[in-house]
Amino acid sequence: MGIEPTLATIAARFVAMMIDLGIIMLIYYFIFIVLKWFDFKIEHIELMNLRHMEIKPDEMSEKRFMLLKIFVGFVPFIYFTLITYFTNGLTVGKRILGIRIVSLHHPRMGILRCLERSLGYIVSAIILGAGFFQVFWNPNRMTLHDRIAETIVVRTMKKK
Repeated sequence: MGIEPTLATIAARFVAMMIDLGIIMLIYYFIFIVLKWFDFKIEHIELMNLRHMEIKPDEMSEKRFMLLKIFVGFVPFIYFTLITYFTNGLTVGKRILGIRIVSLHHPRMGILRCLERSLGYIVSAIILGAGFFQVFWNPNRMTLHDRIAETIVVRTMKKK
């Protein structure tokens, strides 16, 4: 018989998400430094809230600006998909907090499962964050994105 996994606490999931969002902000910072090297002139960047960033270009064509906005918009999606896939359910925040995402049906997080979960983050956020709040009433602490991707978040086992 295998050991039953212990569900991650709501607090651990929240802190892990805040750490990951901080890392995404650092990624944005480095992206904008690189863009300045390639003569993308950005006059002002303002973080309005966790889901909205204002970018004011300086002397940039409308087409180039639209491409920039699309690219910047996909950074969190790319981060969560790739890091979850390559670490089999760990993000930096989750690793620090000792928790991990696991599939309910597969021993490894496949790329499609990671894509579904990342898309689920978008859906969870679009409905005014209600998808995240499902963690409070779901008996397995599953949020909407967990249910979409058929995953749960568990504590990692400590080595003895």
